[in-house]
Amino acid sequence: MSEFPKIISVDDHVVEPPDTWSSRLPQRYADVGQRIVYAPAGEVVFRGGKLTITPGKKGEGPEAAFWFYEELRRPLMRLDAAVGFPRDDVDLRLVGYDDMRNGDRRVPERLADMDQNWIEWSLCFPTFPRFCGQTFLEAKDKVLADLCVKAYHDFI
Repeated sequence: MSEFPKIISVDDHVVEPPDTWSSRLPQRYADVGQRIVYAPAGEVVFRGGKLTITPGKKGEGPEAAFWFYEELRRPLMRLDAAVGFPRDDVDLRLVGYDDMRNGDRRVPERLADMDQNWIEWSLCFPTFPRFCGQTFLEAKDKVLADLCVKAYHDFI
């Protein structure tokens, strides 16, 4: 063997771009469909193994990107896209898209990151939809949820 074979990564993740759903859903879902809102962190609660972070009010601190979907408010966290950061900096801090590498959501940059990390193939899991689209399965509006799954499919 003249060179070490490249890796097949079976546990990679995608952080969906901010317009994944807003650019693909019908306009009538603009206020309830998944969208990004920048807001400071408000209340942070970790109870029963569940982390809940509620957005704060404008001007109450540094802003992070939150996915808004129905009543769900899910922030982007350093842990969602930790590549390129020292291990001690990988935590649950709230971030925005500018705080992450572009390879988490853009194909050319992801391929460059894969080359740098000696990865030939990558199995990518979603971030916001969660495994198997649980976020949409748990949603109230099943018509919207179905449209969101289709929009994610079109993105990926």
